[in-house]
Amino acid sequence: MMIVTQHSSQMFKWPWSLGNLPLVHGVSFFFVLSGFILAHVYSGRPQLSYGVFMRARFARLWPVHVFSILVLCLAIPPAWVTFEGTGLFNKWIALAFNLSLVHSALPFAAYVYSWNSVSWSISTEMFFYLAFPLLLVKIERTWHWKLLGSALLAVLVIAALVLLKVPANGGIQDLTSVYATYPNPLVRGFEFCLGMATWCLWKKYIADLKLSVNAWTLIELLAASLCATWLFHVFSLIYGLSTDPVRMFLMPAGSCWVFAILIAVFAMGRGRVGRVLALRPLVYLGEISFSIYMLHQILMKFFIATLEWPQVPEAVYFSLLFVLASFSYLLVEKPAQSLLTRSWTRSALPPQDALSSRARTSGP
Repeated sequence: MMIVTQHSSQMFKWPWSLGNLPLVHGVSFFFVLSGFILAHVYSGRPQLSYGVFMRARFARLWPVHVFSILVLCLAIPPAWVTFEGTGLFNKWIALAFNLSLVHSALPFAAYVYSWNSVSWSISTEMFFYLAFPLLLVKIERTWHWKLLGSALLAVLVIAALVLLKVPANGGIQDLTSVYATYPNPLVRGFEFCLGMATWCLWKKYIADLKLSVNAWTLIELLAASLCATWLFHVFSLIYGLSTDPVRMFLMPAGSCWVFAILIAVFAMGRGRVGRVLALRPLVYLGEISFSIYMLHQILMKFFIATLEWPQVPEAVYFSLLFVLASFSYLLVEKPAQSLLTRSWTRSALPPQDALSSRARTSGP
């Protein structure tokens, strides 16, 4: 919702001023949370099959990615769909990179924001998935070195851009330091590794803490207050005083540390705020949040470019976004994920095991 709010500010006249810079860090929250949850889910398994893991991750992201591009092409005028270019920047070549979920590795705005522009983040996430099984090995003993290594990798990329004097801004087909850092998996990998490291520390020091509900509630409120204070007061001040090389990291990932604290505190849900977040309506919003994220900008273009209705009421926009995201989640995301993972599991089994699997999943 941080990202949706940031993008929606182009269309709505919000009665408050949040500032766009800290809202961009909603993606950073996603990367840290992703590392935390994957470490939590897979750390206890005796052996992680690389192929099975990647197929599961592909099934999680790709169906909604393709669905959103289809909606974009069907609902939006051609001139608003994506960038037009020649050679490497031909829109059909860009589409091939986009559908392969590798487009965030190309440091050009014409690629990073091609087609459904928000999909750059799931492209970056896919690179994290490729590295995750290796990062997971002995993670509870090696998280220090993996976190340090990811930080050094980000520093090396930024140092190279500084030494080569790559400009910060330029045309959509120009190499710029912004698009060589903001979507770059080598730079953003630190946030994912921080999420994994946070899980290690959470498991060791926090998961078994026995505190009262009131104590946990106080800790939750303090963590939320720290996060809000950093995002909307302190961060802008520090960003303004920083040098350009430091800003290359602060701009995409400057709030990752406070998100790590927030996630570690709320992971147990033992305070009253955590219990509210566990209510079914809010859990459902979390379940459709991926579809909300992937479709919200397309819906904005639909109102602005297709209907030529730039001043659509907020209630209309968000209601329709909720319905569209629910449709995507219930009729595209979950069925496609179930179908792909089930078919891949069966194809990987010997014939007799595949028969047993079919019997278990077909019901009476």
